[in-house]
Amino acid sequence: MSKIYSDRSRSFFGVKCVFLALTLMILSGTIIYEYLNDIMPDSIEIVMRAAAGLLIIVSMFLEIKEYRSLNKKGAQQIYHEKDVEMDKLDKFRKLVSKNEFRYNFQPIINAKNGEIYAYEVLMRTADDIGLKPLEVLKYAQISDMLYTIERSTFFNALKYYKDNIEKFGNKKIFINSIPSVILPDDELAKLKEMYADISENIVVEILENDDDDDTTIAAFDNLRRILNCNIAVDDYGSGYSNDMKVLNNNPNFIKIDMSLITSIDTDSKKQLLVSNLIKFGKKYNIKILAEGVETKEELDKVIELGVDLIQGFYTAKPNSEVVEAIDPEISEYILEENVRLSKFDNEHRIYTASEDEIINVFNLSLEKYSGVFVPGGTVRFVGTKNHIVDMVIRAADNVETKMIFENVNIKGSVETTVQLGENAETEIVLVGDNTFNKEGIRVPAGSRLTVTGDGNLTIKNNRNRGVGIGANYEKQYGSIIFNLEGSVFVDSSGDKIVCIGGGEKGAGAQIKVLGGKISATGRGISVVGIGSASGDTDVEIVKGSVITQCIANEAVSIGTMYGSVNIVSKGYLDLLTDGERITGIGVLNGGSGKVSIISGETISVIHGDIGTAIGSLGGRVEVSCEGGRVHAHAEGTRVCGIGALDAGGTVQISGGTVTVGILSAEAEWISSPEGKVIITGGNVILENNGTISPVNISGEELVLYRTDIVPSYNENISTPDGSYTYRAQRDERSGLLCVYVPERVRETIAQKIALEKQSADVGEMIV
Repeated sequence: MSKIYSDRSRSFFGVKCVFLALTLMILSGTIIYEYLNDIMPDSIEIVMRAAAGLLIIVSMFLEIKEYRSLNKKGAQQIYHEKDVEMDKLDKFRKLVSKNEFRYNFQPIINAKNGEIYAYEVLMRTADDIGLKPLEVLKYAQISDMLYTIERSTFFNALKYYKDNIEKFGNKKIFINSIPSVILPDDELAKLKEMYADISENIVVEILENDDDDDTTIAAFDNLRRILNCNIAVDDYGSGYSNDMKVLNNNPNFIKIDMSLITSIDTDSKKQLLVSNLIKFGKKYNIKILAEGVETKEELDKVIELGVDLIQGFYTAKPNSEVVEAIDPEISEYILEENVRLSKFDNEHRIYTASEDEIINVFNLSLEKYSGVFVPGGTVRFVGTKNHIVDMVIRAADNVETKMIFENVNIKGSVETTVQLGENAETEIVLVGDNTFNKEGIRVPAGSRLTVTGDGNLTIKNNRNRGVGIGANYEKQYGSIIFNLEGSVFVDSSGDKIVCIGGGEKGAGAQIKVLGGKISATGRGISVVGIGSASGDTDVEIVKGSVITQCIANEAVSIGTMYGSVNIVSKGYLDLLTDGERITGIGVLNGGSGKVSIISGETISVIHGDIGTAIGSLGGRVEVSCEGGRVHAHAEGTRVCGIGALDAGGTVQISGGTVTVGILSAEAEWISSPEGKVIITGGNVILENNGTISPVNISGEELVLYRTDIVPSYNENISTPDGSYTYRAQRDERSGLLCVYVPERVRETIAQKIALEKQSADVGEMIV
């Protein structure tokens, strides 16, 4: 229509120019003639008339020539445009006949976690054809071939999707459809037969330029029924897609048109429209997708408003290849923005887990859940290591529960992060790297926790009187068993804290390490690494390692502040205790009980004003070193290596290597003021020329025999109360062998060692 209008305008313009020129010439000639008629000679008048006539002829010639030139150009333009159209039509026919369609895939992003949720299939053509999608539809309509385009799109796209399902990662695929030419039942049945296994991943988009009628509504219902696919309303808000289209087609997805998304960060009216649509979608379980997101500000706003999905050049452009993920910086930003916004939301709910359910705590948090209740059975929690989620997990009372944590990073904002039920049996399985923030795991008295798995757990407890694993500084705790291949690290700080344990143990409760690496770091006024604050404690390290670092005014690495202890170690212990009044292993203030080091290696280092590395300050704690390697090092004003400064029970050494080092004004290397130091075996090394006053089982005073010659000592020693065998091995690190025997035995040892040395020298000479 515009082309015809242009040609007519050009013709009319030429005619106007001719008539205008004639009119001006006649008018000007008439005026001149009337003015000069009386004074002008006849000859001049004749010349003037001839000149005027000639001017008229020339002007008319030029105007007619211009007019013909314009008409010729218009005709050429018409024929050129006709040739272009015919060429494009030929290319379209070639495209369809040879099925040379190409497709790009634009990622659709989950607005909560930044991951790819789906891909939209976008029709393209090869460079030699060069038709745009709208041109393809134009020539298809002219050629009455819209059905062919529809059929090719479905069959081509689904074939490529299924052939490359690994690339798509089994994510959804969005396909555009034309309601007026939707596939008939026989074609849909064929698609179902070919692609039934992926039909749930298919989302059919209703194009925006079609009005609904009963036929198209029925067609889409039929498509959903036969193909078992999802439906999306495309370009909502563009003028074509409206509320009736949504209501008529009952879609699974609504795609908000770019016209509503552009500049939404500054347009309050658009924000209100989109916000209302999102509320509608949540109420009726329809996912809302924001199309055309092209700036960071638009991205921020649609995330804040709560859209489910995002599509646009800012997050990911269409690509001929299927990309597995978007730009990690954008993906990470989407995650961080959601985490930031969730912290300001006051709508919190508790989610009830089901048997064998896998719960993504990050996604759950984005759905405004602040807690999970586990009624029993097995539940797997998965998360993202780099993002902290506010989440409290509670288990039911009187049940057996197995909770698997995989790369979870959660925080109990105002409560203990994981709470076991009363009188319950719970196994926590660690997979990957997990972190509990603010507080850790509450184990009430009467309950039992077993930690297993090959993963790791870090607990960051920075709340006064908070819970690391067990209970707080005042409450009773249940049994805590570590039997894992990975590690558990509890880092606690506050005024009064217990890293692993609690105020006192419940009836029959025990802390036991059967495997794994267990670390406890505590900082505060009164700190216990592993054990009890004011009551009895029972700790057994069977296998694995325990590492502690406790820094406080009053501190105990393993044991109790007040009460009775039963500590048995067969594993590896590396303990550092620093403060004013401190005990490495045992009891701090008074108390009683027993510390037994049977095997493995135990290192207890203390730095403080008053303290004991192994034993107690003023309690009656029995210390037994039966084997392995023990190293006690104490620095301070008044310190003891093994035993007690005041009171104290029996210290008995019967095997292994025991090394004690002291740096103090008042030092007790191995001491028991109200008990005894009994040595019946072992290599006992006192650094810095330390001295002790030990006896044997009969109360005989013992003296030191020190040598670096023989590798071992094995002697049966008789006493009035019976005999015992003294066994000791030379320390490989220091090269020393230090044994404590009665004076009467020392001469025998010297002679025996001299003979052994002589035999060794002779042997060297023979060799």
